[in-house]
Amino acid sequence: MSAITAWLTGILSVVILGTVVDLLLSESKMGKYVRSVFAAVTVLVIILPIPGFFQNGCSFENDFIIENKFTLDENYLAYANRVKLDSLARGVEEQLRQDGIKNAAVCVEGEITASEVKIQLVRVNLKNAVIDEKMQHINKYELVSGKIAEYLGIEKGQVIVEG
Repeated sequence: MSAITAWLTGILSVVILGTVVDLLLSESKMGKYVRSVFAAVTVLVIILPIPGFFQNGCSFENDFIIENKFTLDENYLAYANRVKLDSLARGVEEQLRQDGIKNAAVCVEGEITASEVKIQLVRVNLKNAVIDEKMQHINKYELVSGKIAEYLGIEKGQVIVEG
């Protein structure tokens, strides 16, 4: 498969190089000669590797049939899922900021499958939080857990507010 890939890459690079040179040259006699040379080089790049495929026993069945063999990198999947959960946490922090609760630290824990996100627990640290003056005399723990449960569509019991 790598031989075919290299062959196609060579063809593509010669075509791109020829196009760039053609664009740079004006309609002069020199431009016509350069185009002719690039056309000949392109034909050679296409034709020369073909005999080698048949002499080396190239199997087109193995090169062109894509089998359903996938290997999953568990570390990458775990990283991607962590990024999704962190992004969800940043969105909750922004929503809290818009609602008058600034500098709240949010951590979302859960599982992500191909079809859904299952949030198991949300931890909120209000140690450095600054709450708007209008909301001074309210229970900030109830307020925050209620808002987060509403944002994420989860139960209030899944939200732990600290600080």
